[in-house]
Amino acid sequence: MENGSLDELPRVGFSIGEPGGIGPQLLLSFLEREGWQEHFIPIVFAHRRVIERWRSFLGLSSLRYHAIRHIKNAQPQHINLLECTEGGEFTIGHRSEVGGRIARAALQEGVRAASAGEIDLLVTLPVDKSTFYSEKTFPYRGHTAYFRAIFPQANILMMMIGEKLRVGLLTEHVPLCEVKAHLVTEKVKEVLRIFHSSLVMDFAIPTPRIGVLGLNPHAGDGGVIGNEELELLAPAIEALTQEGMMIGGPFSPDGFFASHQYEKVDGVLAMYHDQGLIPFKLLAGWEGFQFTAGLDFVRTAPDHGVAYDIVGKEEADISSLSAAIWEGLGILRRRKNWKEIAHPPS
Repeated sequence: MENGSLDELPRVGFSIGEPGGIGPQLLLSFLEREGWQEHFIPIVFAHRRVIERWRSFLGLSSLRYHAIRHIKNAQPQHINLLECTEGGEFTIGHRSEVGGRIARAALQEGVRAASAGEIDLLVTLPVDKSTFYSEKTFPYRGHTAYFRAIFPQANILMMMIGEKLRVGLLTEHVPLCEVKAHLVTEKVKEVLRIFHSSLVMDFAIPTPRIGVLGLNPHAGDGGVIGNEELELLAPAIEALTQEGMMIGGPFSPDGFFASHQYEKVDGVLAMYHDQGLIPFKLLAGWEGFQFTAGLDFVRTAPDHGVAYDIVGKEEADISSLSAAIWEGLGILRRRKNWKEIAHPPS
């Protein structure tokens, strides 16, 4: 990735996530290494106590950071810390109410900065939903739900990105018994349009091919095991095909992956969380990451949770976080190029 002067480097914001989880460890392990300084300026949304505790825990006392009050004061080749919440006691390797509060505040400030254009890429570190969620003050069970609430006019799609597979989710963190209620033809069409648009704009695929998975086993077997494919999915696919999009399905999920049909498409739309993420994680391993399509800014995240059980251990792998950062910058670059081509200056 080529850049101009250091002052022109993209600003990458990191919401710290659950302070007791694996996120801070992975981030500091990444930033400890050489190689990022010439490519972006990091801004960490957290509290200095989180950084201090983790520096000590990881034995990274020589790792320096620059405390700032405003993002405009962020310095190139430095780790910049923007405190966005009060501190508090938390235990590394364990969840806490304090950790949930810090994670919420870090995300809110990161999103505010991204939507205001103060940072170019937002990378969100893992949160613990049991403390992140608050019925009274933060009634959102995940990042995507929060984005939908504060950007109601945006058409948002959760995507999982790997080297061999891109998966879009019609529904995300929804109980399985509620998935059918979301399976409405107009919604399927809307989600496929978002998916198609993102593949064009964010991944530079001029004519994307998308495979749609069925809801039922064997994709309903012609109505024997369910009618959702015939009555809800097929009409959406047919309508968008008539508009010129290359969309196939609905496919039987097991056969689709077993016969490697995913290698013949640019993206796969899954009906629910595990239908898409089980094959994705088997194929992508730690190399995959999450991307939120449909936002005005670029947001990525590692493809794993807080992982308290491996905190402090060598098996903690930075690959997914690294992909979220470097590939996120790639998305940022491709989106900028697409906008310049699609909307050239007059």
